[in-house]
Amino acid sequence: MKTKFLSLFLLSIIFFNIVLGENVIVIITDGMNFDCLSIVRKISQNPLKNISFDNFSQVFYCETTADNTYITDSAAAGTAIFTGCKTENGFIGIDKNKKNVENIIEFCKKKSFLTGVITNTRVTHATPASTYSHVDERNKEYDIALQLSEKDIDLVMGGGLKYFLKENRYDKKDLLEEFTKKGYKVIKEKKGLKENTDKKVIALFSNSHLSYEFEKDTTEQPTLTEMVDYGLNYLYERSKKMNKEFFLMIESGRIDHASHYTAFKELIFELLETEKMVKRVLDFASKTNTTVLLVSDHATANPVFVGTFTDSLLHTMDSYFIKNVDTSSKENLLKTLDSFKIKFTDISEFSGTKEESSYKGDHTGSDVLGFFYSKKFRIEKIFYKNYELFEIMKKSLMDNL
Repeated sequence: MKTKFLSLFLLSIIFFNIVLGENVIVIITDGMNFDCLSIVRKISQNPLKNISFDNFSQVFYCETTADNTYITDSAAAGTAIFTGCKTENGFIGIDKNKKNVENIIEFCKKKSFLTGVITNTRVTHATPASTYSHVDERNKEYDIALQLSEKDIDLVMGGGLKYFLKENRYDKKDLLEEFTKKGYKVIKEKKGLKENTDKKVIALFSNSHLSYEFEKDTTEQPTLTEMVDYGLNYLYERSKKMNKEFFLMIESGRIDHASHYTAFKELIFELLETEKMVKRVLDFASKTNTTVLLVSDHATANPVFVGTFTDSLLHTMDSYFIKNVDTSSKENLLKTLDSFKIKFTDISEFSGTKEESSYKGDHTGSDVLGFFYSKKFRIEKIFYKNYELFEIMKKSLMDNL
């Protein structure tokens, strides 16, 4: 039924003749490094088969440094990407002198574009907050929640409910009531996504981050792809009705968390869900006037296959994956992972039998891959500094890349 609904939605895009400018979707794969793509390829029914990332029209490299350090955090990285200004770690929406800088949501509102933010982390967490807020400490999430309630964003989806509740807030403000007074539809359960609405939407499905995709069967939370399906349908219908383009930021944020904790099974499911979500976005973009930019804000940890593991087991594992793994089946995939006891690597060696790596994940200073899709535009370089991506977003929205 879900597939049928999506197919009808995409068909309606094809046959509805409407002239708009360029929508822009930015996907942040938080903490994803190049090796994660290798993992997605490996844990597929055919490692030689294309994955959704291969369907972008251009690929580039992006550096990730903060203003004050070689190793960035998500606050400084998000600020660079969504404001065009490098800043210090921990700062959101401000420069190194703590002066506010215009972010992408403010730019879009000034130009009368529709806006959306979707994340599987807290909506007040560093990356989503970088699109709309200004704070000198990323952990000021109660302040960030208050700023969000004042930003008039058309669609907000993710976790972080506790920061909006009166009983938890130092100022005793009921921010959900504030959203309701401003005409928003407030959604707190997955079943709320089945109902269409003409109102602006804030959907908060968890007090903190949404659960890992690995755990979603035991929760009533939507998957990242389900949120994106809803968001694309909602913003498309709203843009069609209002004759406006939209900007949408999508964050796959739990890749970073799984990498920090060297939780390989959790990472696998986050990557597979992200790959599925990217396919949905590119399907949508191919049938609409939509530019898609995907980039990691930074890399985290070192999830790779190396050393004696590769030498002794890789060929056998390839055959096993090709013949026996259905990546849509959690049971089959877990059986495969357990069979090979796949964990994060030790820096020195990974034997394939060690229960837990002694290596704990942290951010790295490495460059990351970026991906670009547009039927109208092409980017000009193979290497970008992270703050330069802001201009790509703005020029795409203004139909002037």
